[in-house]
Amino acid sequence: MDGSLPDAALGQPTNGYPRAEVEKFLHDVARERARLEAEIEDSTRRIKRAEAAVGTHRVMVTMLMQTQRELAQIRKAGEAEADRILQEAESQARAIERGAGPLATAPKMNPGAPEPVGIDLTDFPTAGATTGSAAWSTNGDASVTNATNSDEFFAFLRGALLDDQPLGPGAESP
Repeated sequence: MDGSLPDAALGQPTNGYPRAEVEKFLHDVARERARLEAEIEDSTRRIKRAEAAVGTHRVMVTMLMQTQRELAQIRKAGEAEADRILQEAESQARAIERGAGPLATAPKMNPGAPEPVGIDLTDFPTAGATTGSAAWSTNGDASVTNATNSDEFFAFLRGALLDDQPLGPGAESP
């Protein structure tokens, strides 16, 4: 014997198993192994992507928490600044009421201009006021009087725009 199998032996059972079944089994095993290796490779790629996403998520959460801390500090500083400004304004208002504030001793912007006229704004008519409600007009001497008809007020405004007199608090006196 030369160590080769005769052709008739190729179809014979090997160790009690038919050769065709063994070949089919080995082929199926090789195909299943290739499928499992591909699935392992795909799962490995998915794990790497998931780990990257988790890392990104952690970075974003850290950034969000840091931003929230910074916003809380900015808000606290803003509230403290607002409190300081309000206290300073209240202090200045009390000083002005006593006549000792910086506005009480400030020079007038236009020394020749008449003093401002005080107007009670609580008596002004509202939009859609009915006939007979209060309206305001001037008598030409910068005093304010209560007119009985809003048409008179608008007529006065139109007249004030038609004459060539300058308007506003900075208007030069002739």
